Amino acid sequence: MDFGLTDEQEMLRKSARDFVTAVCPPERAKEWDELEVLPAELLRGYADMGWFAMPFPEEAGGDGGGPVELAIIAEELGRASFDVAMSFIGVLIPGLTVFRWASDEQKRWIRDEVMTGKHRLAVAISEPDTGSDAAALRTVAVDDGDHYVVNGHKMWCTGGGQPDTTIAMYVRTEQTSRKHEGLSLLLLDPAAEGVQIRRMPTLARHLLGTTEVTLVDVRVPKDRLVGPENKGWGVMLSNLELEKVLLSGGYVGAAQATLDDMLAYSKTRKAFGRPVGEFQALAHQMADLQMDIDAARLLTHRAAWLLAQGKPCSREGAMAKLKGSETYVAAARLGMQVMASHGFSTESVMSFRYRESIVTTISGGTSQIQRNAIARSMGLRSY
Repeated sequence: MDFGLTDEQEMLRKSARDFVTAVCPPERAKEWDELEVLPAELLRGYADMGWFAMPFPEEAGGDGGGPVELAIIAEELGRASFDVAMSFIGVLIPGLTVFRWASDEQKRWIRDEVMTGKHRLAVAISEPDTGSDAAALRTVAVDDGDHYVVNGHKMWCTGGGQPDTTIAMYVRTEQTSRKHEGLSLLLLDPAAEGVQIRRMPTLARHLLGTTEVTLVDVRVPKDRLVGPENKGWGVMLSNLELEKVLLSGGYVGAAQATLDDMLAYSKTRKAFGRPVGEFQALAHQMADLQMDIDAARLLTHRAAWLLAQGKPCSREGAMAKLKGSETYVAAARLGMQVMASHGFSTESVMSFRYRESIVTTISGGTSQIQRNAIARSMGLRSY
């Protein structure tokens, strides 16, 4: 059993950390969030580093990298902010999903446009009445010869309003008695007639932005179907474990950076004649937090390793996602307490961490859904 990284993985970690220092340190990530911009240099940097192409097969133009390497990148980007990590993860996961089920023409498009960073993908699953129960979606695509005609309403589509973006949208192509059947994945051009996109005001996560998508008689060519018609549920789940691993990596990086900030502050801020970090009440809480972060990192790397070996890891992925997200929330809350008024000021990075941490236990699968998955793996049906 080896808990270490290879020399190549250590080099990758260093290059990713250097990238964050040079391109997107936390202070700059906070500024971008407040300006609600996705800087071109950030995405161009990912492409120049070869990260968008890394996990794709070498014969398809990629580098053949695996889940552990991607988790390393996600953790280092998370040190800038979780939203910075999402600007990588949120493009990569749908790209990998489309590639896995793509036609030859779609694979060439992924190679030429997505791997190079020229074009992005966003995912649209949730609807006004459909969140955790993803199979209950009601956006309908009706067969109309060589096109589908799509009508419906999507919510919480991260990055759907960014330029040079295609939306990977899950729709219902057949009405069945079983809600998990009759779903399909379509590639939607946001500029198509009948598509309306509205950026939604949110507490944080402003780089890619969160959008509402309304569709009225939108015609989508049938060559935009990804994978088998009516088998979209399997497509949707096909990269779920990898998504959880990468999200968890981002959470761990953000939580560690949050602890590092409060720790540095606690060593210089004095009260009653001594650094506040030396008071046992705070020292023990920060010690516990470091233990939780290390546990979340180990859970993330265990799930990544299992994925790399081709082994099932739905339980392990759920554990990593749950522990990572809740640890980041706890870290940001403690950071606010340790830094007190300095953290409460909106000029502080800690206030930014606090804002963006809140949604991590909701997006990508709520903590309750992760606990349901873990309970089912134990032979318990909790709902």
